[in-house]
Amino acid sequence: MARNNIFRSAAFRVAVVFALVVTASTSAVFGFVYWQVAASDTTRLRAILVDEATKAALQPTAQVEPELARRLTSDLRQMEYVGLFDAAGRHIYGNVTVLPPIRVDGAAHLVEMRGPNPGQETEPVILVAERRPDGGVLLLGRSLYEIYALRHWVLQALAIGIVPTILLALLGGALLSLRASRRLQSIRHAIDRIIRGNLQERLPVHRRPDDIDEVVRGVNLMLDEIIRLMNQVKTVGDDIAHDLRTPLSIMRARLERGLASAAEKELRAASQQALADLDRALTTVTALLRISEIESGLRRSAFQRVDLAEVCREVFELYEPVAEAKSIAISLDAPEPVPMTGDTDLLREALANLVDNAIKFTSEGGAVSISARPEGPCVRVADTGPGVAASERQMIFQRFYRSAEHGRVPGHGLGLSMAATIAELHGFALRLDDNVAGAAFEMGPAAKLMGAESKLPEKYAGSQTMTSV
Repeated sequence: MARNNIFRSAAFRVAVVFALVVTASTSAVFGFVYWQVAASDTTRLRAILVDEATKAALQPTAQVEPELARRLTSDLRQMEYVGLFDAAGRHIYGNVTVLPPIRVDGAAHLVEMRGPNPGQETEPVILVAERRPDGGVLLLGRSLYEIYALRHWVLQALAIGIVPTILLALLGGALLSLRASRRLQSIRHAIDRIIRGNLQERLPVHRRPDDIDEVVRGVNLMLDEIIRLMNQVKTVGDDIAHDLRTPLSIMRARLERGLASAAEKELRAASQQALADLDRALTTVTALLRISEIESGLRRSAFQRVDLAEVCREVFELYEPVAEAKSIAISLDAPEPVPMTGDTDLLREALANLVDNAIKFTSEGGAVSISARPEGPCVRVADTGPGVAASERQMIFQRFYRSAEHGRVPGHGLGLSMAATIAELHGFALRLDDNVAGAAFEMGPAAKLMGAESKLPEKYAGSQTMTSV
């Protein structure tokens, strides 16, 4: 069954096509060699005979006969054809006694004629007949037996050589096909294990990277991203279950007490408290779903040019009345445009969470500053809040984390988590930094954050350096 699969695989078909291409190209080379051998020898012989006949025809009879005699004497293999005829066509000398039916034009002609010796069979011969000054005819020729024999030997050698070439090409193609099929089969088996639920399985990568490995690495990265998204979904579900269990339990207990009471007033009060708990639960679920939506990265496709300084001004104007109502001095330092590519609504939401967090934990008479710089770009929100212990700084970005020292401050512990998620979506880092008093949150590229310099009024200097949540 496996063999049949190999034969039907694309790799085997490619290997067979490769072998056929190699065979065809090899055959073409061999054919070219044979054609060159066959044509070049015949062409060279024609040129030699034409040249010899042209020169010998100009010599007198007394001089040309000894030359022809020496030519026949040295012809041990009896390949030469020589004939000398007078103006009337009578034979004078040579082993050709009758002038063959060819034109006397000094050109080479291929004819079939019987050999000059008795008992010889007909053979292909190249003849040249040249007119002499006295009107006679000089005939020179040579048999093509040797050339034809050489062609036969070359053709036989090529035939012997091309067979193993074809076999090696087919064998090489089959081996390559088998290797590729085994590799694809291992990838297919890994995919089957992943389909059966083993999501930690990854496609095998070859020791020597190639184009298939590039695809395999892409699939493995895709699987990693799927696992990450599934974990996010699981985390959201766990977070929702965790944060809803307590308020739902409290809501149930209050409703039971209200129903158990005979007084309508107590039932109404229990119902109002249950509705308040339900609103807080719905707010938590909405925030979690919002974080999940941002983490999915779908908003990245809608990125456009954004002025971060303008976003800071909008948030400043939104929270200025809130800060004044709490007697907190809020300031803005964004003197020049800060262009970047991003989502205006998400950046506004992240910055609003940071400012809301700063105002929430800054006591009356404190200060909050918002600043933006094009280097990076970076945005910084600093406050004079009391902060939390240094041991809690690594946990403030976790969902639902609330400092034990500030548990009475209203909130769900999701604001900083959402801000960090939005920063990550934009390729930024959200860093907690020390301020002269309180804490400062900086959002921007990790390598270009603005640093710890505070923009708060000098009257707040000297306070304990803490971070807010």
